[in-house]
Amino acid sequence: MLSISDLKKGKVIVMDGDPYQVLFSQLSKKGRAGSVLTTKLKNLTTGSVLERNFKQSDSFEEADVADVYAQYLYSDGEQYHFMDEKTFEQYALDEETLGEDVPLYLQEEMKIKIVTYNGEPITIELPPKVVLEVVEAAPAVKGNTVDAAMKTVKLETGLETKVPMFVEQGDRVRISTETGAYEEKVTD
Repeated sequence: MLSISDLKKGKVIVMDGDPYQVLFSQLSKKGRAGSVLTTKLKNLTTGSVLERNFKQSDSFEEADVADVYAQYLYSDGEQYHFMDEKTFEQYALDEETLGEDVPLYLQEEMKIKIVTYNGEPITIELPPKVVLEVVEAAPAVKGNTVDAAMKTVKLETGLETKVPMFVEQGDRVRISTETGAYEEKVTD
């Protein structure tokens, strides 16, 4: 069992039957009342974040969480299929498990990390940035460059994002998977 002094950023505990990852923790002493730990926790199953205070006497079970490095294979419309790079075991996850935005960044043969809880996959972690090809882009309008002029383009996975006017159809761009924002144009 873990005590409040063990709850550091990144630690995963079991609370109410679900795995929670500690995003933030701060220990404070309140006079004779004892120590209080203020935390911000992320439910790894649902993705929700909550803030919670714990007393000195509270104890926690450490979650049986493991990371599996896998390759994205394909989607059959309902499930997204991944293969463990070491054991070649395959995982099929639905969009609810992945999160609604995650499929917009998946490309065949992409390497990702699957987080498992008690041997069952609960979520995936994308790389911080991905490179995607622009499939639809309006032409740049001459003279429309007063500020940092941006236009909306459609990428190969269906993601739509704003990019600078010089980006054209067929270009490859680096996109942040956390924000969906354009980072830079990629030249090979």
